[in-house]
Amino acid sequence: MVSESKISPSIVVSPQISHYSEFDTGEHDVFVVTEEGPDFRGVSTLGAAVLIAKSQMGLGILGIPQTFQSLGFVPGLISLVALCALSTWTGFIVGKFRLRHPSVYSIGDAAEMMFGTMGREIMGGAFWLFYTLCYGASLLTFSISLNTLSDHSRCTMAWIGIGAAISLVLGSGIRTMKVMSWCGYVALSCIMISVWIVAIACLAQKKPADAAKGLPIDKGIVAVSSNVPFSSIASATATQVLSLCGTASFFTIHSEMRDQKKYVKSLLLGQGFVCFNYIVISCFIYAKVGNYVTSPALGSAGSLFKKIGYGIAIPGLLFSCFFQAHLAGKYSFVRILRDTTHLQSNTVIHWVTWTISMVVVICVGFVVAGGIPFFNDLLALIGALIGTSFTLIIPGFLALYDLGRYVPKEGDGSFQWIVQSKKKWGLNNRNIITASVAIFSIVFGSYIAVSGIYGSLKSIIDGYRNGLVPSAFSCADNST
Repeated sequence: MVSESKISPSIVVSPQISHYSEFDTGEHDVFVVTEEGPDFRGVSTLGAAVLIAKSQMGLGILGIPQTFQSLGFVPGLISLVALCALSTWTGFIVGKFRLRHPSVYSIGDAAEMMFGTMGREIMGGAFWLFYTLCYGASLLTFSISLNTLSDHSRCTMAWIGIGAAISLVLGSGIRTMKVMSWCGYVALSCIMISVWIVAIACLAQKKPADAAKGLPIDKGIVAVSSNVPFSSIASATATQVLSLCGTASFFTIHSEMRDQKKYVKSLLLGQGFVCFNYIVISCFIYAKVGNYVTSPALGSAGSLFKKIGYGIAIPGLLFSCFFQAHLAGKYSFVRILRDTTHLQSNTVIHWVTWTISMVVVICVGFVVAGGIPFFNDLLALIGALIGTSFTLIIPGFLALYDLGRYVPKEGDGSFQWIVQSKKKWGLNNRNIITASVAIFSIVFGSYIAVSGIYGSLKSIIDGYRNGLVPSAFSCADNST
């Protein structure tokens, strides 16, 4: 919470955040409207929708089609639709919770309200780790695109280094979500155009591009998969969750909106765009290509369209790099400078803290991207462990917390809100539905977390056993 006594005279509290009727608890927003310094309250309604869409639509849309191989068409589609609906509901819970508690900046702050200091440290650290790893994954995808376009003319680590350098320059210079939203329009457009070109190319081709010439084509498309190991099913479900676990970033996006009361409109626009494209493109590509689908999916239409797709997608892939790094760096930055005048002032301490926060994220992400040979499995592991908490488990607890309208009192334990909340679960039909969905979200998320962790660990072990794990910091072509 920003202390008014430490705010410079040039900072004024916006009338838009003074009162929220039933949501007003007397808390101050983490960012206030300023006349000087960076504009941390400049994101428009449409800009927020773009950021919400981009926070979800990155690695996910390139990996979802392959999950249908393990799950089968019908279970895969049902799972994806259910997760889209749940992630939209949990996104709504995040916005509602922040309106009632505007001092909450991150999922760590929300966890602290429910579970105390330990909750803040665990979830805050998980947030930083998750987006740092996602940044590393984005670097790898960027290197795949350059290897594809150049026919592997350079060592893969060189391409990763170039992506990290660009991320450092752009990420260090861009401090606000307002500027990020402007970049997001271009990035989202590039990703969508490239993916749809590949999807249309797949539909237009008579046979899958990767099918061997002169041999029978077996797409292996089934309504329900059989004889598939549970670990593969669990890993595929965790991958779908990973594609929709941008919920934790919604706290940050909401906190930088100009009119935070319009968040629900932004959420519906952003999530609607994401869910529609996830479902349609995944169905198109899997139904046409089947077992010949690649991951990332941009290679599913053959080498020519793979190059076209990656060529158009490069601005979007590059944006994904410094956007993920921005989210992790911004968390550290706010955590260090909160309740000081340096948070929203162009002071030396402000710039040094911001630059160091970004450098740490980019360096760690670079080392992880190049140094961990089973990085994809590690990302799936982190997605199962952390992504489910972001998308399903913690928002479920937030919904239960808000049902009780709990007001902490001196001497209360960290979990007193549970007692207060349980008294309200059956008060009316709305509360019954909310409590039921919240509990389902927590239980379902916990199941995916446990099964996904099992599937990821088994994949890592099998990779070592079968000699499929590459060496660390390899120059090998990763686009094949």
